[in-house]
Amino acid sequence: MLVKDRKFYLQTGFFMLLFVAYLAVTLLLFHRQTVCYAGRYISDITDYLSTIQGIEVVYKFPYPVLFRTGSFFMRFTTPAHALAFAATLLNGLSVLVLKWYMDSFLDVRSHPGRSWLSTLLTFSLLFVSMLYPVSYLGHYNEPGENYLYRYRGTFTPNPYHNATYLAARPFSIPAFFLFTDILGFYEKEDKWLHPKYLLFSVSLFMTTMAKPSFTFILCAVAGIIMLYRLIAGRFQGIKAFFQMGIYFIPTFLVLIYQFVVVFEPENTEAGIGFAFLKAWSTASGNIPLSILLATAFPLTVLLLRGKEKDLLALLRFAWQFLLLGLLTLLFLYEKGIRMPHLNFAWGYMYGLFFSYTVSLLCLARATLSRSQPRWKLLLQWGVYAAHMICGLDYFSVLLRGGLYL
Repeated sequence: MLVKDRKFYLQTGFFMLLFVAYLAVTLLLFHRQTVCYAGRYISDITDYLSTIQGIEVVYKFPYPVLFRTGSFFMRFTTPAHALAFAATLLNGLSVLVLKWYMDSFLDVRSHPGRSWLSTLLTFSLLFVSMLYPVSYLGHYNEPGENYLYRYRGTFTPNPYHNATYLAARPFSIPAFFLFTDILGFYEKEDKWLHPKYLLFSVSLFMTTMAKPSFTFILCAVAGIIMLYRLIAGRFQGIKAFFQMGIYFIPTFLVLIYQFVVVFEPENTEAGIGFAFLKAWSTASGNIPLSILLATAFPLTVLLLRGKEKDLLALLRFAWQFLLLGLLTLLFLYEKGIRMPHLNFAWGYMYGLFFSYTVSLLCLARATLSRSQPRWKLLLQWGVYAAHMICGLDYFSVLLRGGLYL
């Protein structure tokens, strides 16, 4: 018993050590972003800072989670510190939620020794990024003719320059996993009130109140899947469709409000446009390559995956989410001054994050069960390591005040 207790305390201490270090380093980054330390650390957070102080800005943010949290901390400290604390707190919640799901899928309760692996994989997911040339590693030059673009047009699962994306992620993680779980049983249930439906509804609502980008994609994917099943079943599942569907209503109401606020009816240049690559082509001259650099790891796992049948539904939904996020980025754009911002990339980046997460779960399970040949496992881990190396390098660029592009 004493040996087990000692291992538990060591594992918990290891997690807490990394967690505190992560909170400290992200707090440092977010604070430097809020004050534009040394005239650097450019991010989206400066407009958010003005908003919590009541200063009018060009853009509107009808998703108040980060701003209300910042306003709360502003009672005790300066606006810059308050917003940095708010971003750190909300982003830090992602670690706890992600660790819980990682422990669950790796069955840490039955195999306590896997806690070390679960912890390492959890934190690794918060640093992976798009791939870029090896020659970029350790090098950064100021914006100009020979600037080394890393993020631009390729995007990352971990955009540390956008605090609202990070603020929404701790709510999007349970929403994603809960809905995948619900897809497996909602047609067999005959309940208008179900605890998982309710938890999903609350998670999705909170995600939308933090940033609606994830919600836009998830609702679209959910609608397509549920309607397809309804039609394929010749409408025999109509009751189950509504029993689950009503839990989207609070989020739909929020989305309508957000759309009206952001895209003012009297502004004829505002709204959503439809055109192939109109927005994305402003940031990338080789979009197929950009997609490959962003999705190399999940693509490798998809092509080399083993027979982890219990994770197949999860992997399929992660790819459905990613592909729809990709389609919205390919065809949709915001009209007017928002067009170059590529705001439909946020849904794609959520897709990247969840495809990485589920692919890593599949790889970890395959490694533990030895269900794949060694060369396949080594190749997949090698690609993941490449994303990790680039991610740590990219984060170090941001931490030194380099431009996120």
